[in-house]
Amino acid sequence: MIATGYAGYRNVMANMTESKEEILLMLFEGALISLSIANRGIREKNPKLRGEKISRVLAILTELDCALDRENGGDLAEKMAALYGYMMNRLTTANIKNDSKALEEVEQLLGELYEGFKEAAAQMAGGSVHAENNKPEMMRGVSFAI
Repeated sequence: MIATGYAGYRNVMANMTESKEEILLMLFEGALISLSIANRGIREKNPKLRGEKISRVLAILTELDCALDRENGGDLAEKMAALYGYMMNRLTTANIKNDSKALEEVEQLLGELYEGFKEAAAQMAGGSVHAENNKPEMMRGVSFAI
């Protein structure tokens, strides 16, 4: 029997091996790679490459922002939302003005967030990942609509 529609979706989701934390880290890694390539696009005067990769990072930041649990995340969720918004503004500036400094700033911020989330995910691997109270501070207020 061929699984279609919702049943197929449920089957795929049930068989996913990546945890939510792994997905979060992969999003950060993808954004960091895209930023590096966008910066190469600026250096090589290739607006298509720059624009495509900046658009990809903007899409990732939008997803990260949507993943924030604003009801339970409190101050941390609000600060993360503001930081994501700031980075989106800097990326827009980088794209419009061909500004590699703005890209480097976002790359540094995302790199620091990536390292923090990576450390928090490693801490979570030792305990229950489903209880919000067991999450390290860095991961509280982060959820996924998966």
